[in-house]
Amino acid sequence: MGILGINNRTENWKTVQHFHGLPDAAKVGLVRRLGESKDTVAEEISIELFWRGLRDHAYAVRVEDGDLVEIYERRFCTRSRDGAVDLRDKIRKFEGENKFDPLQEWNYGLVDRKRLASNMKNTEVDIVLETPDRIFIGEAKDESDLGTNSDLVLVHQLIRQYVTVAVLTRLPGFPRKKIVPFVVADEGRLTSTNNKAQVEFMVEQKWLCRKNVLSWADLNDVRIGRG
Repeated sequence: MGILGINNRTENWKTVQHFHGLPDAAKVGLVRRLGESKDTVAEEISIELFWRGLRDHAYAVRVEDGDLVEIYERRFCTRSRDGAVDLRDKIRKFEGENKFDPLQEWNYGLVDRKRLASNMKNTEVDIVLETPDRIFIGEAKDESDLGTNSDLVLVHQLIRQYVTVAVLTRLPGFPRKKIVPFVVADEGRLTSTNNKAQVEFMVEQKWLCRKNVLSWADLNDVRIGRG
């Protein structure tokens, strides 16, 4: 029971309870479950919560907003010779335009570069684990759904996090690592979470493995060595 007998129902509090002070064995078990090599040991794993890595690293290495936008443009707004379309077109055409709500003109494009840079710098990732070759980025959900906000350039929460970290890994002084997204959701909502357009799109792009949509019960199993 919480303070004054009130249960704290916020996802941040639940995230802290599950991930703060994670034992070494649990850290190793979790990253291995998410696809890490079996050779990785606890001393090679770092963990942070409520992480705004792009904002802080860009400040440390004095990267300007325009540089962030240029990296985004090269990575997500160009058409390649093999016919691949940019991110905005991929989202707009996903499953015959039936999965996502219609995009606004500024969504995933370069109409408002200042807003795009601000959007990336203020993107927060609930759980981040780093190993020698990978960076695992986790979104924790309990009672709420995956976020969408059409006022942002990067509308969808999971896609926004992936894009932001992909840009971060192209900044000076940041090592190239494989980005491995994961989601933690209430066990009773796993099916609906897996059916969300954001999850399905991320899976189609091969950015997210379906097995990396976990429940809080899965995390408890990892903690006690059953994961």
